[in-house]
Amino acid sequence: MKPCSLSFCALLAVGLSAEAVVVTSGGPNNTAPGGRPFFNNVGSIGSASAIYLGDGWVLSANHVAGSLPGSVKFGGVDYATLAGSFHRLENPVYTRPLTELTDIVVFRLSSLVELPGVDISTTTPAVGSQVMMIGNGSTQVGPPTFWKYTVVDGPNNDTWEVTTPLLANAAGYHTTGTGEIRWGENLVNANNFAVSAGYGDVISYSTRFNSIGLTHEAQAVVGDSGGAVFSYNGGSWQLSGMMHAVSLFENQPGGAGTAVFGMETAIADLSAYRSQIIAIVPEPSHAVPLGILGSLLVLFRRR
Repeated sequence: MKPCSLSFCALLAVGLSAEAVVVTSGGPNNTAPGGRPFFNNVGSIGSASAIYLGDGWVLSANHVAGSLPGSVKFGGVDYATLAGSFHRLENPVYTRPLTELTDIVVFRLSSLVELPGVDISTTTPAVGSQVMMIGNGSTQVGPPTFWKYTVVDGPNNDTWEVTTPLLANAAGYHTTGTGEIRWGENLVNANNFAVSAGYGDVISYSTRFNSIGLTHEAQAVVGDSGGAVFSYNGGSWQLSGMMHAVSLFENQPGGAGTAVFGMETAIADLSAYRSQIIAIVPEPSHAVPLGILGSLLVLFRRR
């Protein structure tokens, strides 16, 4: 197949149905996996995703929020946002000529959510390391669809024809429009590159959707923008990334609403922005204990 390896499509929610993390196991994956925290820290802004950091603060993609949204939903409950709390993160000066502004935003809710605060990783996930991906949207339609994918010279001429597994050279999953928070797993296949999807450069790492991979091999699709990626570091789970774009094959059926083997998910490397985030958001160890107080896809290129 001929992947659009340097073009990524941002997971936009506007005008599109919400689609969740697609997993090859076909399991619902809509409850917290055993021994892994923070599943409930992923919620929704409209039909896309958001991450609860703690102390009332939320992180998402700028192309999801745009500006301060009216509310964010966690656990089925809508929480109003706090006026004047919107911050769009910047790329560090030493990374220029990357764009000054990124596709990452943080803002505060007007009330606290009964959820734990997350630790943001200080290091970039290594290539080959395993991560957990959590996003908002629907389950995939199973079983997989098989295509004969034909490369045709010229722009936007490649063709896709549904066929039998024996004749196919491509396969993947369509998705439905029923919203749901789901989780999956994958391995980091590249790191330390920048992605531009039209909303500002983002220092990123990526995963690739493989037909032979982990039991819950995952791929982001439309609506997963702003969703969380967690890594296991130093004996604990830490927030290492935010999903913000995916790669597409030329003329891919269903666009970013379909998960085709060979696609990649672009994930903002939050270790590169940690100092900015914690300058705004108290770290979990400094936040007041909550128990006491009681979408969309964009084209991107690597740099």
